[in-house]
Amino acid sequence: MKSLLIVTKSQYGYHIDPYKFGVYLKNDFRICHISWDFGLPKIQGEGVQTKYLPRKGTKASRFFRFLREINTEIQTGAYDLVFLVYFPGCSILLQQNPQQAFNVDIRTATDTDSLFVNYWKDRLLRWETGRFPHRSILSHGLAKRLGFDHYHFLPLGGERFCSQDKAFDELHLLYVGTLENRNLLTFIRGLHRFIRHSEGTPFPPISCTIVGDGPGNERADIEEYIQSNGLKKLIQTTGYVHNDQLYGFFEKATVGISFVPITPYYTHQPPTKTYEYLLSGLPVLATATEENAKIISDTCGVLIADTEEAVVEGLEKLLQNLNRFDSKIIRQVCSEHSWQTIAQTNLAPYLETISKAKKTSLQIG
Repeated sequence: MKSLLIVTKSQYGYHIDPYKFGVYLKNDFRICHISWDFGLPKIQGEGVQTKYLPRKGTKASRFFRFLREINTEIQTGAYDLVFLVYFPGCSILLQQNPQQAFNVDIRTATDTDSLFVNYWKDRLLRWETGRFPHRSILSHGLAKRLGFDHYHFLPLGGERFCSQDKAFDELHLLYVGTLENRNLLTFIRGLHRFIRHSEGTPFPPISCTIVGDGPGNERADIEEYIQSNGLKKLIQTTGYVHNDQLYGFFEKATVGISFVPITPYYTHQPPTKTYEYLLSGLPVLATATEENAKIISDTCGVLIADTEEAVVEGLEKLLQNLNRFDSKIIRQVCSEHSWQTIAQTNLAPYLETISKAKKTSLQIG
């Protein structure tokens, strides 16, 4: 069995993509996952060895210690493959280990409030990842934006959290994901307007559950709006819930919310939760980013702009068509996008190809 080292800056289990790759490749590879220890609750990864690096010292000292510890792990672990989720400075590991088979994985472009910072960090990302012989990217749109012609397409996936067919006679909305830079308060205000407009008309039971948190005041701002407008009976916030514990929320829900701003950054970023809603048989109210528009049709949801008015119109359209949705048909929309399928039929063969190519080059050399 080949050995695989997965490297992420995010603590193990808190960046879903590499976490799921490990979960579904553990029977094909002997896997070690090395990451920072942010002091978050440890996720138990059965069949995956986990190593945590303490975040002590200054930012500079942490950076060099991170590189040093990973370099030591590579040189002592005799790994057939190293799967790096990109972070600034990762190309140093390639320079220090020229005989090692690497894949650098790009899950996102730079996302800050500064166009200047985004531009220069994306330039660095492009330069660094361009030095690796093998790279994977989660969307063709992102690859085009970064200027890559040669790459492996490793798409985003999702987990199926509910297998039962839904009875679409109630409007139970579910949002799962980060609150950072999502402008979710715009959606909440739109939902509030929709509820006010519907007063006095026949209306099915409605609720909204928001699962997630952010690094700033995003959740507090949402909760303040809910409290000040008397919406606590209709809208619930839970804070962060790990991916493995989401099943109950999906079983109750009848509609998934995939609300991300329509910006140059997000338009090429496929939202994980869009896939998870669909795989769980839920129609989706989604903002019309390029990636969402590739997936969402009238059979599985409604596309909207990222404004309050569009939220109202989208909810009205959803309500009109709610009893026409079919969970079986919805699940078929992205049946190939489960994490298990992506890991076992896309990533595993790709990693095998890299390993064989590296061995051949070493033999020739």
